[in-house]
Amino acid sequence: MPSPISSQNVVWHDSIKLRFGFTGLDEEDATRIVRRIITKSFPSSLRYTGQCLYVARLRGVVAVAYGDRFSPVLYIGEGNAKNRFYEHAPWLARLLLSVPNLEIELHVAEVKRQNNTDLCEYVEADMIHWFREEYGYLPWFNQQRESSKEGYYEYMPDTEKKLRALISVGSGNTFLWAIRPTHNNSDAWTPYSKNSHE
Repeated sequence: MPSPISSQNVVWHDSIKLRFGFTGLDEEDATRIVRRIITKSFPSSLRYTGQCLYVARLRGVVAVAYGDRFSPVLYIGEGNAKNRFYEHAPWLARLLLSVPNLEIELHVAEVKRQNNTDLCEYVEADMIHWFREEYGYLPWFNQQRESSKEGYYEYMPDTEKKLRALISVGSGNTFLWAIRPTHNNSDAWTPYSKNSHE
C-alpha cells in the first residue's frame, strides 16, 4: 500500500475570484474578461503546472441545487489548471452573466510526489467520489467519474479534512438560493441532468 497523501503532497495556493460588477456584456467579451482575470490572478508561485488539482465553487448567497440538497461546488478537475481554466472560461462567463452579482472562486493546488506525476488524478477521483456519495450527483460540470482511481490512496487526517472542506458547504456560508439550469439551456442542462444518473 502506498504511503498516505499528506499536506506536503497537496499544496494550496491563493484562489482566483471571478465576478462582474457590471452588466451589459456579451458572452464573447465576458469570456475575454474571465480569461484576463485568470491570467492576471493565477498563482505565480506554482511550479508543477501540469500536476494541479482545482475546485470551482460559488461564493455569496447562491449555491447549486443537487436534488433536495445544495452545494457551492461547480467542478472538480486536475491537470494544467491555467490551461484548463482558459478552456472553462466560456461556461464560467455564461454563468456569471446569467446570475447577476454571482462570484466564482477557483481553488488551485499542486499535487506532487517524487516519481509520481499522476497523483493529482487519484486525488481528483477521490474528491469526485466523495461529492457523489454526499449529494447523489457529480458536480455540475464534471462529465464522468474516474472509478478505477478511487480509493487507491489513504490521506493524512488534516489533508483529507481540507479536501473534504472544499467540496462541502463550508462553515460560515449562508446560501439563500439554489440554482439549476432548465432544459431550455441545453449547454448547461445536458451535463447537469446527466450527472444525477452517473
